Amino acid sequence: MLACTAAHYPGMQSTKQAKIYIQDAWPEIDGIHVCLPCKEKFCIKECPENALAWDAHVVLSPDRCTQCGVCVDVCPVGGVRVHPQTGYPNICDTCNGIFSCAKTCPTGAISRR
Repeated sequence: MLACTAAHYPGMQSTKQAKIYIQDAWPEIDGIHVCLPCKEKFCIKECPENALAWDAHVVLSPDRCTQCGVCVDVCPVGGVRVHPQTGYPNICDTCNGIFSCAKTCPTGAISRR
């Protein structure tokens, strides 16, 4: 997750801004949460302000977003969460195709599949 944060916020050492996150609430939930992206694109379809679009990944138009949280609620895999500082949806953009998380994962647990 530090690789994700570093790719988007150079110099920052916190994982709170990462666009992927790990939730460990065993046995209910255990794993990495990231936009997969789903075929249905629920977050885009359900956004009441049309603030989300598709361009190889989900793209946010902050000027349209009202921070209502619908995108967070409708994501079936928990891949959308609220950015802790901006309040806007924080959604994986694959680091513009670089996949920083997969490139730097020391165990290979994250891949581009």
